[in-house]
Amino acid sequence: MSNSKPRNALNVRTYSKGELAGYLVGLSGQNIIYNIIATGLAFYFQSVIFIPAIACSLIFALARVWDAINDPMMGSIVDKTRTKWGKCKPYLLFVPAAVCLTTILPFVNSMYAWPNDMHEVELQDVSAYTAFSADSFSAYETLTYDDAEYVVVSAADTWELSQDSEGNKIPTKVMIYQAENGGYTAVADAALRSTLLEEFQNEYGFTKASGGKGAMIIAWAAFSYVLWGMTYTIGDIPLWGVTSLMTEDQNDRAKALSLARIFANVGAIGMMFTFIAPNFNGIFIKQGMDEAHALRASYILTAVILTVVASLMFEVAGLSVKEKVSQSKETYTIKDNFRIMARNKPFRQILISGVLRSPIQLLSIVAMTLVMYYFFNNNLDATLKTADGGFNIAIILKVLIMVIGIFGGMIGVSAMVPALARGFEKKKLYNFFSLVGAIPFALLFICFKISGGDILGWGWIVVMGILFFMASASMGALNVLQSVMIADCVDYEEYTNGVRTDGVFFSGQSFITKLSAGIASLISGAVYAIVGFSDKNIALLNNALLSGADFKTYGDGKFAAAMFFLVSIPPAIGMVLSAIPTLKYALTDKEHTKILEALNERRESARQESETVAE
Repeated sequence: MSNSKPRNALNVRTYSKGELAGYLVGLSGQNIIYNIIATGLAFYFQSVIFIPAIACSLIFALARVWDAINDPMMGSIVDKTRTKWGKCKPYLLFVPAAVCLTTILPFVNSMYAWPNDMHEVELQDVSAYTAFSADSFSAYETLTYDDAEYVVVSAADTWELSQDSEGNKIPTKVMIYQAENGGYTAVADAALRSTLLEEFQNEYGFTKASGGKGAMIIAWAAFSYVLWGMTYTIGDIPLWGVTSLMTEDQNDRAKALSLARIFANVGAIGMMFTFIAPNFNGIFIKQGMDEAHALRASYILTAVILTVVASLMFEVAGLSVKEKVSQSKETYTIKDNFRIMARNKPFRQILISGVLRSPIQLLSIVAMTLVMYYFFNNNLDATLKTADGGFNIAIILKVLIMVIGIFGGMIGVSAMVPALARGFEKKKLYNFFSLVGAIPFALLFICFKISGGDILGWGWIVVMGILFFMASASMGALNVLQSVMIADCVDYEEYTNGVRTDGVFFSGQSFITKLSAGIASLISGAVYAIVGFSDKNIALLNNALLSGADFKTYGDGKFAAAMFFLVSIPPAIGMVLSAIPTLKYALTDKEHTKILEALNERRESARQESETVAE
C-alpha cells in the first residue's frame, strides 16, 4: 500500500522547534544591540562626552529623515535577493558581524567637553576669608551675575589641584567677593554663594573641544550613528520578514511573532548598559585617567563586550532558520516597491498609525536616564549601599516594583495576544490598546505632580508600578499586533496583485521603529533644552549629586519633572492619535482567513504540479 499523500491533500509547511528556538535566540541578541543604542547612546552623547542636547536631537532626527529613504531601499534589495538559502537567510548569516562593528563605532569618540581643575572647587568658609586685592592674588577670575560683578578667588592662589597621600585630588577652596565702591566685599549670603559657584564652574570649569575638533566630534557622532542605522536595517528587515517565510500556517506565524516580541524583551539587557558601564570606572582611574575620561573609557569597554556577545547570539538566527514559503522569480524596482506599498491600504493605515504613536519611544529613551538620576542620584554604589556596607533593601525593592511593572506588563500581555486574537478582531484589539493605553501613560505625570515630585514613598511606588504595568501592557500588545498585521498585509498583496514583497513591507516596521525613535529624540531634546538639561549643566548636576544634592529637588525639581513629563504626556497623546487611521481598518480577520486559505491552496497546487513534472 502506498503511504504517499493524496494529490488533493493540503500540505501546510511550517518551522521545527529547533528552527524557532534558534530564531528567538538571534532575535534576542539583535534586540540587545538595539537597546544599547536606543537607550544608551543618547545618554552617552549627552551625559558622558557632553555633546550639546540640541546637536544630539538633530543627529537623531536627521538620521530618521535618511531612514525614510534608506529603509524601503533596503527592503527592495532584500526582495530582489534569490539564493539557494532563500532571500532573508543570507542577510542573517552575514550581517551580524557588520552590525557588531557599527554598534561600537559611535562610542569610539572624543570628549566634546570635560571638567578641568577649575570645576573641582569648593566654597571656603566665610570666617576664613582674607582681604582681596588684584595685587594680593594671581589665581582669580571675574564673574558677572545679575548685572553685578564678582570675583572668584582661589584660597591657595593656584587652580592646580593638590593631592592626598593616596594620590586622590583635593578640591580647591575658593572665596567669592562682590566688587563695589572701588573695593571687594565678601559675599555673605550662602544661597548666593552657591549660585555664583555654579556659575563659575559653568563658565570656567570646562574645557571644550574647539574649532575643527569640536565639529569633527559632532560629525563623527552623526556619521557613525547613521552608518549603524543602515547596517542594522539590513539585518532587521530580514529578521522580521523571515517570519512570514518560515511557515504557511496563520496560527504558527502569530505564535512566532508573539514569542518574538516576548524574547525581544531579553534585549532589556541592553537597557542595563548605562547601569553596567560605570562599574568599570576604577580600572581606568587606576591608570591615571580623570573621572570624566575614565567614564568614557568604561562605556567603550562595556559597549564592546555586550555587542560582541549579542552579535554572536544574532548569528544563531542565520544558522537556524529555513524558508518554507516559495518565492516568485519576478523582482521589482525600488520605484515599483514604493508604488506597491502606497497602494496597499491596510499597510498604509498601519504605517501612519505607527508614526503617530512615535512618542511612545520616549519610554525607552528616557527611562534609563530617569532611573539613574531619580532613584540613584546618578551614583549606584552610594545609593545601593548603607553606611555599614550593607545593601539598601528598600530602594532595591522599589526599583524592582517599577521594573516588574514595565517589563511584566509588556511580556505578559505580549504572550496573551495570540489567544486574544483568536477571540477578538485584531483591529478591535489594536484600537482598544491604543485608546485605553493612553490613560495610564497620562496618569504617570498627573500622579507625579500630585505627589509633589516625590514618588519614593511605598504608596506612590505601588501606584506608579501599576500604571507602568498597564502602560507597558498596551505597548507590548501593540508591538505584537503591528507585526502580525503587517504580515497579513503581505498576504493581502500576494492574493490581490500576485506580488509578495516581505522585505519591503517589513522595512515599514523598521522605518516605524527608527522614525519613532527619531521623533521621540527630537521631543526629548527640545524639552531638555527648555529646562537646561544639556552638556555643562549635566556635568554641574553630576558634581552637585556627588556632593550630596538630591536630584528630586535640584533646580527646583525641573529636571525630574521634565523626565516624568516625557515618559507620560507625549506618549499618551501619541497613543490616542495612533487609533485614528485604524478605526476603519481595511483588512478584516474573516477576509484574511479566506485569503490565506486561498494562498495555501495555490502553493500546494504549485508543489503538486512540480512533483508531477519531476515524475
